[in-house]
Amino acid sequence: MKQVKICLIILLGICFRFCQDKVTTEYLKRFVATETYPTDVFLDTVSNQRALIIVAHDDDDCAMSGMIAKLTAKGWTIKQLSLQSHILLTTGSNPAHIICQGNELILKDGYYRIGLDTMKNPYLPIPYKKIKEQFLTDKVASAIIKKVNDFKPSVIFTLDNEKGGYGHPEHIFISQLVKDLFEKDKIHIDKIYQSVYTDQLEKEIIDKWLGDRLKKWGYPNPSAIANEIYGISGMPEPTVQVNITEVAEIKMNYLRAYEEDVRKNLRKFIPYYEEFDAKTYFGIFDREFFRVIEKINY
Repeated sequence: MKQVKICLIILLGICFRFCQDKVTTEYLKRFVATETYPTDVFLDTVSNQRALIIVAHDDDDCAMSGMIAKLTAKGWTIKQLSLQSHILLTTGSNPAHIICQGNELILKDGYYRIGLDTMKNPYLPIPYKKIKEQFLTDKVASAIIKKVNDFKPSVIFTLDNEKGGYGHPEHIFISQLVKDLFEKDKIHIDKIYQSVYTDQLEKEIIDKWLGDRLKKWGYPNPSAIANEIYGISGMPEPTVQVNITEVAEIKMNYLRAYEEDVRKNLRKFIPYYEEFDAKTYFGIFDREFFRVIEKINY
C-alpha cells in the first residue's frame, strides 16, 4: 500500500510538472508582432510569375515559407537556391518541394568559404570586412548570375543583408551579394524581398526568449554580438506584410518535414511550432514581414 501511494505521488508530480510546462495560446501571444505594415500588393500585379529564393542554407527561408507557399498556390514558379542543402532520409529529397519547385545547390562542389571545415563556430558574427575576405565572392557571384538570368525571375527572396536574421556571416554574405548584383544590374529582376522580423518579434523571440536560453545553455548570443559589431539595434524594419493563414497547413508541413538536426534550430526562432496544430499556430502568427529592395535610379 505504501508503494502504491509513493507511485501516485510521483505520477501526480509528473502531471503537475507537465501542466506547468505546457505552453498555452495565451503564452504564445506574448511573441506576436504588435506593429502593422502595408499589405504587399506588388506581387499580385506581376505578369512574370517566377521567383527565386536565394539563401545560404535551405532552412533559412523558414520565416518566408508562408509567402512562398502562397505564391506557389497562385501559380507562381519558384525555385530555391542555396549554398547548403539537407536531404531527408525518408524520401531522399529536399523539403523545399513542399512549398515550391524544389532546391538546387548554387555550387556543385559546395566550396564557398575559406576554412569552413575547420571553424568551431561558423555561425558567429564577424566584421563585414572579414566576410569579404573569407568568402569566395567571385565564384559564388558567377554561379548566381548565370542561374538567375537563365531562370528569369521577377523577384528574389533572401534574408536581410545587414544582420542576416541573427548575425550568421553566411546569411549576410549571400544576401549582400544578391543585393550588390541587383544594384549593379548583373541580375535582371524587379525587386528583392528580404525576410525580416519586426522589432517586437525580434525583441521577444530572439533577444529575450532565445537569449535567455543561450545564456542558460552556456552559448554565446550571436544576435547580441551582431548588434555590437555592426552598430545596429536589430534587423532592418519591414516595409510590407503578408497574411499567410490560408497556407498554414503547407507551412507547418514544410517546417516539420526537416530532420531533427534542423528542427532543433528552427525551434530557436519559431517558438513551440511543433506543439500546436497549423491552424491554431498560424492563426496567432498569421503574418510574414519583408523589407522590399528596389533599384535606385540616379
